[in-house]
Amino acid sequence: MNSRHLIYTIFGLAMMMLAGCSYDHLYYETISSEKVKINIDWSKTDFAEESKGYNDNNKLNGVTIFAFDSASHHLVSELPPNANWRSPEIKLDAGTYHLVLINDSRAELPAIKFNVGAPIDEFHAYTDKDTVSSGYPDYLAASTVSDVTFRPAEKDYFYDMPDGYYRDTVVKVINTVQQAVTKRVNIKAYVKGMNYCKGMQPSYITGLSRAVNMATRKAESETTVYAFNLNNREYRSSDYTEALLTQSFNSFGFNADNLQAGKPFELKLNFVLVDNSLYTVTADVRNQFEQWHEEHKDDVEHSLNIDIDIELEVELPPCHGDQEGVGGMVPETLPWNDIVQDIIM
Repeated sequence: MNSRHLIYTIFGLAMMMLAGCSYDHLYYETISSEKVKINIDWSKTDFAEESKGYNDNNKLNGVTIFAFDSASHHLVSELPPNANWRSPEIKLDAGTYHLVLINDSRAELPAIKFNVGAPIDEFHAYTDKDTVSSGYPDYLAASTVSDVTFRPAEKDYFYDMPDGYYRDTVVKVINTVQQAVTKRVNIKAYVKGMNYCKGMQPSYITGLSRAVNMATRKAESETTVYAFNLNNREYRSSDYTEALLTQSFNSFGFNADNLQAGKPFELKLNFVLVDNSLYTVTADVRNQFEQWHEEHKDDVEHSLNIDIDIELEVELPPCHGDQEGVGGMVPETLPWNDIVQDIIM
């Protein structure tokens, strides 16, 4: 074989080898996981501008979500506060969850404690004090979303290089409505003989619940004593002898079973008279709670944002001012917060 035939033979074999080989394209691997979007309706809470309890100085800052495993019923994740409080998108490990959503973060609700170690059917918000609570619960709204399933993450392959290695996709949209968990209590005392009153000491009310079930939003049967300062004064007569004293605070409401059980709902007001004596008025106001519950039981069932008004009429005994040389302990009084009211002559 001459050199020319050898070159042709080698060239032919090379072409055959090239024609018989193909190169696979390099595909790009990514991890794809599911996200769930939750559309939250806040219109039934005080965070809605049209609500009578809306406070421009206490705006909603975010939403915190507690995720409970649907099988064990125990908390497995507390998602960081999400500033997108209208439509947060969440991602969890593969599994099925019950979600409890609350306004803001736990750090922004310092007067409320949560027993996060309990199963979801015993998940409570509660006040820290066992006996007398002067740290009222912050305004709290919640909702529960059940049986939200996340599938395991999957690997995807792309012909061209994608923008990122992780790819999250919203696969489900869920709607929920936030409802008030706390109830606002308005104490109103119409006082005759206001000219004999020097000031007030802390007053108390019993029968209100210490805790509320977060899954059902119903007040628990365990009660606490709420302390409050009845120091908002609004005169109702031209001679300043009659006045309306008021105070409002958040509570966890009351358990209706306690009404049927005959448990006391007692209001105790402590007046300091001008002679420095302490005059205490005690009244059982259970009938007002019964009447409120009867009028609003359907609203309560739906956790609507309705205040509880408790009213009392008081007539103070006549007394004289400080007498020179009179000894004894002088009760401390709280400063008045006077409300300007035009009195029609």
